[in-house]
Amino acid sequence: MAIHTYDDIMRITENFSEKFIIGYGASCTVYKCVLKNSRSIVVKRLYTTHPHSLCEFETELETIGSIRHRNLVSLHGYSLSPHGNLLFYDYMENGSLWDLLHGSSKNVKLDWETRLRIVVGAAQGLAYLHHDCNPRIIHRDVKSSNILVDENFEAHLSDFGVAKCIPTAKTHASTLVLGTIGYIDPEYARTSRVTEKSDVYSFGIVLLELLTERNLLIMT
Repeated sequence: MAIHTYDDIMRITENFSEKFIIGYGASCTVYKCVLKNSRSIVVKRLYTTHPHSLCEFETELETIGSIRHRNLVSLHGYSLSPHGNLLFYDYMENGSLWDLLHGSSKNVKLDWETRLRIVVGAAQGLAYLHHDCNPRIIHRDVKSSNILVDENFEAHLSDFGVAKCIPTAKTHASTLVLGTIGYIDPEYARTSRVTEKSDVYSFGIVLLELLTERNLLIMT
């Protein structure tokens, strides 16, 4: 994105006023910003005080910043600023799959054809990460709130702050157990060894959530 976009963002959001907030994360706040050309973008502002903020910022740049796929969010730019580390993404009109099932967008009617389109898109995004990237990328936090849905109900995987790259020669990576309780597979939680199957397990939980329309986090 053009260098002057940062100044535009600060002006349009009135220095990140609360009225532009559309979401929160453990280490970030998310804002919607409509640029002068009428293009809507999302600004993810990572807290500099959060202990893992810099690591998440670098991980997002190293993973999603270097790849392109129709079912992955596109990173359009970043900024190191006094207001925190900023990441710029496309705005998704229908929010997340979680919003559609449980949140403010749950009144949107999801027929079975639309549900199928969303899950197939998310699966294609995962398949690209696991089989077409070198090194392979394990998302490690596949959940309904990290599957964003555009105006055409196409799915886009998002939030690569805890993703892990695994060289082709290796079968797994030993790492800290990160992710969201309820979506983490038992083997990864027990052994700290993460593989593509960890993402597949989490995706299975998303499928169950989509079929039942029940908030599985509350159930667990």
